Amino acid sequence: MSVKNILKQIYNKVNRLFLSSFDKQLLKLKSQKEGQIDVKGFPFYVHHGRAFYDTYNEIFIDKIYDFKTDSQEPIIIDCGANMGLSLVYFKSIYPKAKILAFEPDESVLPFLEKNIKSQQLSGVVLYKNAVWKSDEELTFYTDSGMGGRVGVSYDNQEPVKIKALRLRTFLEQPVDMLKIDIEGAEYVVLNDCKDVLGNVKNLFVEYHSEIGDEQHLDDILQILKQNGFRYHLKESFSRKKPFISRHILCERFDMAINIFAYRE
Repeated sequence: MSVKNILKQIYNKVNRLFLSSFDKQLLKLKSQKEGQIDVKGFPFYVHHGRAFYDTYNEIFIDKIYDFKTDSQEPIIIDCGANMGLSLVYFKSIYPKAKILAFEPDESVLPFLEKNIKSQQLSGVVLYKNAVWKSDEELTFYTDSGMGGRVGVSYDNQEPVKIKALRLRTFLEQPVDMLKIDIEGAEYVVLNDCKDVLGNVKNLFVEYHSEIGDEQHLDDILQILKQNGFRYHLKESFSRKKPFISRHILCERFDMAINIFAYRE
């Protein structure tokens, strides 16, 4: 074992001595498939430990969904609510927020429903649907962890039929925050919504670049620019050596970029 690895192990052991009780639970949960942990003083039910660990750090440590509004009762639309950490965060910064949450994944929904109840999240309307460019039935695949997607399969996964709702219908009103994390369907949905995005003040999109498909990051940024947004880009996942690496995320994606769009 190299000196570097030995020093790294010593550092990790010393660091664990100073971890809080919550941090120790968080690390333990990271390697579990399912579990339970207190979040904001209430039980939170976890369907996938690693997914919870990564998502918790993004939302509560990095605070990627933090936004400002003058409204005491902001309207928030959460597309891809997963197990509900984003809902807990939004409610922690705006307790009176009115939230429309969309989540179609049947492997996640029982945990999401329990968390809405256990976390006492009032003012949340849950739609057990995907968002799409029209109201229709779609083929849906899930990785039973970070999320699922329409149309394109995961390896060794049997698809299910889900009901999708046209997101555009819900944007014909002022919206303080629109969050879109829908595993590759973001361009299709945003393109359909492009002439009503003027009603949205803040917009978060996780863009996924899928291997073998045309890339649409430039198209999404153009839609945002045409609607008067200023945007900021932050890496969610990318290859360390893009010219030679073939590493992928969730079996299909070679890049994921977080887009933060807002009005000045």
